[in-house]
Amino acid sequence: AGTAFVMRGKNLLPSFLPPGTEVVLLTIVAAYYSLNFDYPGAIVGEIPAMDQSAGISLGPIQIPVEVIDISKLWEVPLVERCFGGSIVSLVLTSLLFAAVNFLSILGIASGFESENGVAWSAPRELLAQGVGCVAAALVGSPPVSGSMSRSLVSRMTGATSQLACLVTALVWIYLQPYMSVMEPTPKAALSAVIVSAVLEGIVLPKGLLQLKGTDAIVGWATGV
Repeated sequence: AGTAFVMRGKNLLPSFLPPGTEVVLLTIVAAYYSLNFDYPGAIVGEIPAMDQSAGISLGPIQIPVEVIDISKLWEVPLVERCFGGSIVSLVLTSLLFAAVNFLSILGIASGFESENGVAWSAPRELLAQGVGCVAAALVGSPPVSGSMSRSLVSRMTGATSQLACLVTALVWIYLQPYMSVMEPTPKAALSAVIVSAVLEGIVLPKGLLQLKGTDAIVGWATGV
């Protein structure tokens, strides 16, 4: 039901509402139901709280991001815990992650270029992902990556510009101290949003439908 509402919500809601309103409504209703009617399914659960006064001060602006002491990274027994004590294994795993990550980005960007005419640049994407991973290391986050589902949800809501990316990033940063409101949200509702964004592309893949002959055989075999 949640997936159907998100996919057809724009036809049911007043036209003056902005794109993505159906996603917000579904999330609010699902969280309210979970909070008040003892929802038995899986929910987001506890989100670690962050001190609102912590972070980086830029004049009157307080950014709720804590930069870790880089020297402490060398004290974490990561290699011993996850890679059998082998630096070589760590390096190879990191290279494999980078390769898979870039292939994922290539698929997302190529799809947007063919379907929406959004040009992309491999060097630019590699630089952006590299800077993102460096920033992630500074705040103790896992490596960052591209996401097909998040990109499709953004496109579904009309957020496709560089400004949309900037606003999204700032909202994520500044709402960290208040993200506990998402704790009762059912995971099924979040899954419905993602499924609604990718379902049409899976059921009716425009690129595969345009292929003919041997290309169609190879394309469909790879897709399946």
